[in-house]
This record gives sequence, C-alpha cells and structure tokens, in this order.
Amino acid sequence: MGHDARMASIGFLGVGTISEAMVRAMAEREGAADALLLSPRSAERSERLANEFAQCERLDSNQAVIDSSDIVVLGMRPQQVDEALSGLRFRDDQVIASLIAGTPPSGIAPLVAPATRICQLIPLPAISLRRGPLVISPPLPEVIEAMEGLGEVVTLDDESLIFTLSCASAFMSTYYEMQNALIDWIAAQGIDEATASRYIRAELDGLAAVGWATPDSDRAGLPLEHQTKGGLNERVRARLLETGWFDDLVGAIDDVYRTARLR
Repeated sequence: MGHDARMASIGFLGVGTISEAMVRAMAEREGAADALLLSPRSAERSERLANEFAQCERLDSNQAVIDSSDIVVLGMRPQQVDEALSGLRFRDDQVIASLIAGTPPSGIAPLVAPATRICQLIPLPAISLRRGPLVISPPLPEVIEAMEGLGEVVTLDDESLIFTLSCASAFMSTYYEMQNALIDWIAAQGIDEATASRYIRAELDGLAAVGWATPDSDRAGLPLEHQTKGGLNERVRARLLETGWFDDLVGAIDDVYRTARLR
C-alpha cells in the first residue's frame, strides 16, 4: 500500500536525535504524505524541522500533538517518561509507538490509557539514510505502514525478546573501532589516509552488500568463499579463531545481556 493511499497524522512527543533522524527520513522519502506533528521540545530541533519540511508542524504543547495525532511516537528519555506523560490525555483509538529503551509496551500501557494499541519501535542511527533494521513489537499494521521505506522492518510478537535484539546490536561502536583501526594501519604503511579510508569503507560496504544479497541457506559458506587455501584471508581468520576473537565478541554481548537484565 503506497503512502499517498492513506495520510496519517504522526505526532512526536520529545524530538531528540533519533526522533529527528526518523522525522527527516519520513519527510524525505518518496510519496511522503503523512503529517508530522512535533512537540515543542527540543525547541531547536523541532523549529529546524518545521522550517525545513512542509509536512512538519511544531505545536505548542504535548497535549496539542496528542489531540491531532493518529499515531503518537514517544521519544522522551527513559528517566523523563513518567513526568512527561503525567496529566496528558490520550484517546482509545490512538496507536502508540514507543522509542523508550528498556520499557516494553506493557510498561508503557498504564501511562497512555485509555490507548491500548502500543508497540515498541527501535530504529538504529542508519535510519537517517533509510537503511538498517527497524524493530516493531508487537507488529501493529499502522506503525508498519508508517515506517515503510525507512529500513528493514523486523517484527517480534513477544515483547520479552526485544532486549535480545538490543543486546545483539551492541557492537556498533566496536564495528567502527575495527574500521578505523584498519584505516590507521594502512596509513601507517605510507598510504595517504584519504585513500586508506576510501578503500576500507568501500570494502566494508561491498561485504555488507554481498552478505545481504546471499540467501540465509548459503550464509554459513560465506567465510570459506572469501578465502583461498593458504591465502591471506585464511591466515587472518585462522589466527582470530585460534585466539578466541569471535568467542570474545559473542561473550561480551552475552555478558551485557545477562548483567543488564538484572539491573
């Protein structure tokens, strides 16, 4: 179903970094017809977006945003959510999409009653390029439609599994640390940094593209397809396997999963 098929009013309570990235991605996509209503905070971000995009409008209160919205996106910080939502009136026909980390839909429910259709929405920073995964749990059709074209929608029926995906994505900064370490090594061998950077970033982009284009059934074969017997790739991978590098990576993720859950 295309976007011009049904215009929705989508309200954002709290316009932080990730909300701004979402609003930009929604406003810039093809056939963007949804009305995007912004709460007054942060003033700087909401004013900037309203000035830049015709379909963005900054309203003067959170209640005004709620009153005019079919879908309400909760984008405030976790520690501010109780205070920010107290005294606001929601409607039972509204859909709530929460960006609030660490609080599942069942935890949001008492704060947005009488609205009962609530999902958690987890975009990653690449949403600004309309790329990357976009978790929606549970998969409410209105939210799936509103997010169309902003990335790869991944749905989960069970809210208790959201945390697993959040922990699994906790290697983002590590990935860039690896990227930069490789670029720095090339530069240290005497190749100028700009060339080193173009080479490594293009290589990573290509590897990701092949990984994405490869059917799941062939995924296990990718490491062997990208090395030859006795070749350079085999030597690097063998050493990292031997030193437990991949076990360490998964171990660090697993550690976060176990300890963060107990907090």
